[in-house]
Amino acid sequence: MGGFLRQHTSVILLSVLLHGSVLALLVYAERFTERTPIARQIAIEATVVDESLIQREIERLDRLEQEEVRRQQERERLAREQAEAARGELEAEQRRLEAAREQQQEEQQQRENEAREAQLRIADLQRQREQEERLAREEQERRKEAERERRLEEERIARVRAQEEERRRQEEQEVAHQAALEAELQQALAAEDERLHAEEAGLLDEYIRLIENRIQQNWIRPASAVPGLECIVNVTQIPSGDVIDVRIGRCNGDEAVIRSIEAAVIRASPLPRPPIPALFERNLQVVFHPEA
Repeated sequence: MGGFLRQHTSVILLSVLLHGSVLALLVYAERFTERTPIARQIAIEATVVDESLIQREIERLDRLEQEEVRRQQERERLAREQAEAARGELEAEQRRLEAAREQQQEEQQQRENEAREAQLRIADLQRQREQEERLAREEQERRKEAERERRLEEERIARVRAQEEERRRQEEQEVAHQAALEAELQQALAAEDERLHAEEAGLLDEYIRLIENRIQQNWIRPASAVPGLECIVNVTQIPSGDVIDVRIGRCNGDEAVIRSIEAAVIRASPLPRPPIPALFERNLQVVFHPEA
């Protein structure tokens, strides 16, 4: 309605002015009706004509106004429909956004749940791995302990066996030593008996004279040797008769004589062997007396 008035302001003003003029004429006609009947008639006719025009104009304006009202209502209806459509679209968009937000929240919640489940699985796997590692360490420690105990037992058994072997060996050595001592004693007794018999038979003196003669035969008399020379000669020999050491004991000769006797013993090596093995002496003591 406000739009209609703004659009037809000039028409409305003209209509108001026209109505005002008609009313003014009517008032003026009333004042002069008694004086001029003809004028009154004319005024009545003019009034009738003017009112008819005014009525038609009013009707036209009413029709225009109604048409404008109808158009305005149509525009308002269209606006309402557009508003309703926009509101529907807005509500649909809000519902879509709400659904998307809810879906996003659900997805976020699902991701969080999956993340928590993954963390729980990781924690479970970590605990399981730690438990397995702990069990593996314990098993390794048990194996090491069992291996250590086994080695200790083997070492103990080895020590016991070694001790038993050592004891058996010592016993065998002791038995062998006793047997050797007994055999050596028997041999010594037999050799001593044989030696006694040989000495009684003069074989030892004969063996000593053979050695003295061999030394004297290899002796080169030095110029400083005097008559009546007599020296004690200590000889160390091996069973083959080879001399391995010679030392001069009491001697009435000088240094040259002593060196000549030592050289004679070395040249006499190997010394004569005894007529019987029982007469062998590793360390002999002979008297070097060349004039004898």
